[in-house]
Amino acid sequence: MGRCSRPRGSPGLTVELFEFLILAVAGLFGGVFAGLFGVGGGGVFVPALVYGAGWNIKEAVAASLVIIVFSALSGAVRSYRSQAPPDIRVAALFACTVAPSTLIGVSISAVSPETLVKVVFASFLFILAFLTFRRGSKEDGGMSESMHPALALFAGVGIGTLAGLIGIGGAAMMVPLMSLGFGVPVRAAISTSLAVTVAIGVVGAGGYIFAGFDQIAGLPPIIVGSIAGAWLGVRVRDLMSDAFLQKAFAAFMVVVAVRVLLDAAGVA
Repeated sequence: MGRCSRPRGSPGLTVELFEFLILAVAGLFGGVFAGLFGVGGGGVFVPALVYGAGWNIKEAVAASLVIIVFSALSGAVRSYRSQAPPDIRVAALFACTVAPSTLIGVSISAVSPETLVKVVFASFLFILAFLTFRRGSKEDGGMSESMHPALALFAGVGIGTLAGLIGIGGAAMMVPLMSLGFGVPVRAAISTSLAVTVAIGVVGAGGYIFAGFDQIAGLPPIIVGSIAGAWLGVRVRDLMSDAFLQKAFAAFMVVVAVRVLLDAAGVA
């Protein structure tokens, strides 16, 4: 028993500290993306938990929705003081439509195989990368096209379902809907989408916790990082053009999507 003279659990402590740092950094970057681009950060949080912390993807999806509540709330509060505050009326309409539909995604996740969740998540990343790259290529602050507001809200139901299934806030997909359906300028739509994402995260996370998610104790470092990152992201958004950063984020999502698909196929 003399081998136990060193502090008990010290090797494990090193591993736990390393995992703590990974989660904190993932939270920071996810929060920056949340504030800068109006995304909830799920495109960063889920792969970080799966490939950085070794969680299975369904646990990571549930955790992502919990984290998104904090990152989006931080970004939304900061946005109220920004040059493009959220549109409260549009936020309320989308929250009442999109947030409840996340429970549809939670229900689907409970009966679907893990491989299906990975494929859907990777597909979402490809779509989000396209939308982000396209937005980064635009120089103006709005969109010339339009759609009926009711159609925009109906599309929000699909976004909510996707949010519950793969752990994303859906903000990047709500931004064009808010601009096309309600004429909200893109920067204000980003702020508004963050407010809606808070509601999405609360409902979706509540659904997963009710269904048995019990990894809450591992979330504090990534939550703290996401809160700090969201404030930083909104500040950067007000100070500089984000076209280059949006294109870089799109490239990052493509790389992650390919990695997830390879994993789903058993290649990675």
